[in-house]
Amino acid sequence: MNQDEESETIQLGCRCGQMRGVASGVKPGSGCHVICYCRDCREFARFLGRDSEVLDAAGGTEIYQLPPARITLTEGLDQLRCIRLTDKGLFRWYAGCCNTPIGNTGPASLPFVGVIHNFVVAPQRTTERFGPVMALAFPKQAEGQIPEQGSRLKSPIGYLMTILGKLLVWKLTRQGLPSPFFDAEGNCRCDVQILHPQ
Repeated sequence: MNQDEESETIQLGCRCGQMRGVASGVKPGSGCHVICYCRDCREFARFLGRDSEVLDAAGGTEIYQLPPARITLTEGLDQLRCIRLTDKGLFRWYAGCCNTPIGNTGPASLPFVGVIHNFVVAPQRTTERFGPVMALAFPKQAEGQIPEQGSRLKSPIGYLMTILGKLLVWKLTRQGLPSPFFDAEGNCRCDVQILHPQ
């Protein structure tokens, strides 16, 4: 690994240290740094009993979105757990050893994972690594006054165009696999619990 690659690699890990990993190619502009205020993200945090650690004062979850192939889980793979709130909801991954949220994905065909800030080793959760927050998702679902984020926020349309552009590039460059969450056939690497079957 050269110096540039090393500077773009961040350490990942759960609260108790049983699950560890790395994310590569992390630098401003290489992914999307957002805060999501949707009710589903809050329900996930509360399901884990980690809402006081995950959510901000208005009920938002800080997320860094990147392709799955940039993430490698190096320890604690046996602790990988997954839920979906509904049969068609996002796959929401966490470490079963201590209920630390890892991130959210769609199906294996979508080269995307939103890594939740708690799974990033604390000293590396910085704007120097991720760039400033570029967008607030679902702000109308916030539970309180949203903290001031400055003037760099994209409009909803601007953010949508940015993430769709990145998804297209990640798809064309086959950055969906290998994935720490799905095998080569697109199957989940662990059983999936559905909270609200329909």
